[in-house]
Amino acid sequence: MNQEGMLSGDGWISDDSSFYGDEHEQDRLEILCEEFLPVKSWTARKTDLNAVVSKQRKMPSLALSNPGEGQSGCWQLGETVEDFVKRLPPVSTSAYDYEWIWVHNPYPQVQGKSKVADINSFTVRGRELLARSLQTRKGIESDAQKKGKGLVSRRLNEESRLLQQRITGLATETNVVFGKWMLFPSVEDLTRIWRLVIDGVISNRLGPSAKVAPDAGKPGERLICIYTKDFKDKDDVLRVLRELVSIGVVGPKLKPIYYKADAYTYLDIYKASAADYGIQASTYSSQKLLAEKDLQQAALTPRTQSSLNRSIGM
Repeated sequence: MNQEGMLSGDGWISDDSSFYGDEHEQDRLEILCEEFLPVKSWTARKTDLNAVVSKQRKMPSLALSNPGEGQSGCWQLGETVEDFVKRLPPVSTSAYDYEWIWVHNPYPQVQGKSKVADINSFTVRGRELLARSLQTRKGIESDAQKKGKGLVSRRLNEESRLLQQRITGLATETNVVFGKWMLFPSVEDLTRIWRLVIDGVISNRLGPSAKVAPDAGKPGERLICIYTKDFKDKDDVLRVLRELVSIGVVGPKLKPIYYKADAYTYLDIYKASAADYGIQASTYSSQKLLAEKDLQQAALTPRTQSSLNRSIGM
């Protein structure tokens, strides 16, 4: 574009354009520019109260706190992911030396001031709940010939539902509320995935802690547990799951993973024994939880669009 075109305003904003305001406004702005003295302005700013106070104000430092500090089987503050993995390689560290290798989230808002779990009380009373439930189930099953299979099946299902409620209530009362997502990587892939989990925990992306099983002399997969603070907090459980998806250890082309409440672990409720009580050993599966959330969002979208249409008179 030639000089005449630039000055004429064809494709450019010329000095005569109303973009800069009317004539009086343009005169006022030109006077301000001519009178402005940068050195004087910065000198005056040094004595401004807000500027003085801002220099004295110190941003509070975030005090990190590591529950595993000083314990050789745990990640330490200031230790890089690579240093930690080199010090305690999950593939070769012996289970005779460490039952688990741990990493804890050092951020105070995650650790918080949680109540101490009364594991002993929970375990004793929880096993009593299981024993009573088995007796109830046997009584229901003994009536199968008299009352018919359909009624017996419904009563058994109701007993299973009530047992789960009782265990959850007892876990809440005794503060045994932690739970974990469980990964079972191969030994060949163990170190790579454990590195990602460590980084996720210490950067405050995952939950309060994670652990990996060391070498117990058995071939096959190893267990990695990624904890959340409360198995009843489904939103937080889902949040951690989505982070696991984002770091690449969970995905549509990978095997689904499962979440288990610590309460069930302390009561020795595993896949085989859970069937005796008519319940599932795991609380959530990654596949179902993600699909459930996607369905909820899909169900909300049409209603949201309909509301928008009505608001604009469509």
